Parts: sequence; C-alpha cells; structure tokens
Amino acid sequence: MEKELKDFYKKRHGGYIKKEDDERFLQELNRTLQKAEQAGYRDLPIEHPYIFVFGLPRSGTTLITQLIAHAFDIGYINNFMARFYLAPLHGIRLSQIVLGENRETNFTSDYARTKLLTDIHEFGYFWRYWLKKEEIRGITQADQIENEIDWDGLKITLANMQQAFGKGMVFKNIFGSYHTEQLNRVLQKVIWVYIRRDPLDSAISILEARRKYYDDLNTWWSYMPVEYEKIKNLDYWRQIAGQVYYLRRYYNRISSSLPNVITIEYKELTANPGAVLAAINRKAGDWYDYSFKTVQEPPESFPFRSYAEREELREKFKILIKEFEQKENHHV
Repeated sequence: MEKELKDFYKKRHGGYIKKEDDERFLQELNRTLQKAEQAGYRDLPIEHPYIFVFGLPRSGTTLITQLIAHAFDIGYINNFMARFYLAPLHGIRLSQIVLGENRETNFTSDYARTKLLTDIHEFGYFWRYWLKKEEIRGITQADQIENEIDWDGLKITLANMQQAFGKGMVFKNIFGSYHTEQLNRVLQKVIWVYIRRDPLDSAISILEARRKYYDDLNTWWSYMPVEYEKIKNLDYWRQIAGQVYYLRRYYNRISSSLPNVITIEYKELTANPGAVLAAINRKAGDWYDYSFKTVQEPPESFPFRSYAEREELREKFKILIKEFEQKENHHV
C-alpha cells in the first residue's frame, strides 16, 4: 500500500522521489489525512486499559512489548501502521485490510528497530507530536510544557484508536514516562510496566550502540534524562554513566510513587515470560477488574544477555555512576 501511494505521488508531481525525500512525503501524506481523520473522531469513553512500557535504553523494553503484543488479545502499532502517525486510524484500517490479523514477531530487534511489517513499532513520531518532544526542552522542561500539551486531543485520538481495535492497547512509551500523572488522569485505565536491567549492562550496551552508529562516540544516542543539560558536554563515558544514573533514578521514583506501576526484572522476563504475563494480568484485574485474553502462547524463555565478562568496562561504569550518585547526594 505504501508503494502504491508513493507511485501516485510521483505521477501527481512528476519525476521520482529520492530516498531522502521519503520523510517529506510521509509528512505531507500525514498532514493531508489528519484533517479528514480528525473531523470524524468521536468523543468516546476509555473502555480498556492501556499498557505503557518504559525503562532504560537497552533494558528489554522492546522485547517485553513484543511479548505482550504477541500473547495478549491487544492492539498495538506495527511497522505498517506507524507510517500514519498523524492519522493512526487510517494506518490501523489499512493494516487490517492488507495484513489482516497477522501478528507475527520473531522477538528480535536491532537496537529497538524491528523488521517485520507486523512487528511492533515505537510510534515515536506520534508521541513526539502529541507530547511536544520535537525539541529538547520537551524533555528537559517536561513539567513546564505540560500546559502546552493538548491532552483532550490526545485522549480523543487514543480512544478512537482503541475503538478501532475493539480492545486494549500496548505501547513502548518512553516519552510518556515524562508525563505519568497526566496520562493517568486523562486515560484513567493505565498499566505502567517498568522493565529493569542491570544498569552496567545497559551502559555497556549503550556504548556498543554508539560504536555501531557513530564515528564520534560523543554523539548522543537514545533517550535523554531531564538532567540532559548537566551532562551533554561531558566525555562519552560520563554522558553514558549520567544517562543511566539519572534515567534509572527517575524511573525508580515513578515505580515507587505511582499506584499503577508493575516492575519486571529483565532476568525474570527472559527466564519465564509466561509468569510476567500472568503478573501483568493480575494487576489488570486488581486495578481495573479486567483480564487480557491470551491468544498465543508465549515462548518458554528468551536468551539472557549480559556483559558479565566485560569486567573492565563494568568497573569503569560502576565508578562513574557512583560519582554521579555521590555528587547528587552531596547536593541534597
């Protein structure tokens, strides 16, 4: 379907779209469809829970979202739907027409990117747009920009998406973790799933990602903490240590202060995926008198990945993270 739309666009404008123009094409397509779609939105109640997954970069957030999308009878944004980030109902409907009920995932990803059209997508453009995360201040000043966010518009959009699926939805929603209380208030039925991994493993994996994608290891990779301005000009070792320290501190605060967070350890996820799903379903029952139907059995286990043998790197990051902890405690 995306190819046919591009072919139409080529004929309309003459010539051929270069690969680097794809994003511009998708932006124009989304803006055009957005107007028509929003005119048809209805003010619907929230009938099913939303599951929002968050955690450190390289902590298993993609894997646990894939697991939930695979096993539960739940809606999720796949790689096809994600193209329609300003007109999500068009994406959902077109995916249903083209891909049917295919929910295939191979439980793999390349630094959060999945390859199958039917596999999960982070839907980053959608959350950046609605939560005002196009600029860095949307994160570093997350509290201050909350009054700039169209919460009613976001609720109406998500409620119509839920209605299109006829069931709950799951998102890997890191941007949403900066606005947990507001999303709880607006959406009413939210289950936050915090996946937690050894921070030293996360730090080393972030370093590996920088080595893979960038010639300059001082180039930032992945999500920023609110304290980004404090660490952006440090060397890459301290950038990564600060990224892990501040994000983990923030996520731990969320998990201890909100009543609707379930914390899952990465090792637990890999050892017994079925038990993790059962734990989520218990919380859905306790909090919202709701149960997610299982439509596909989960794998018995996943490979447990660790950097336990990288002793020098672990020790280096351990010392640097401890330095941040001591500095922050000194200022308290």
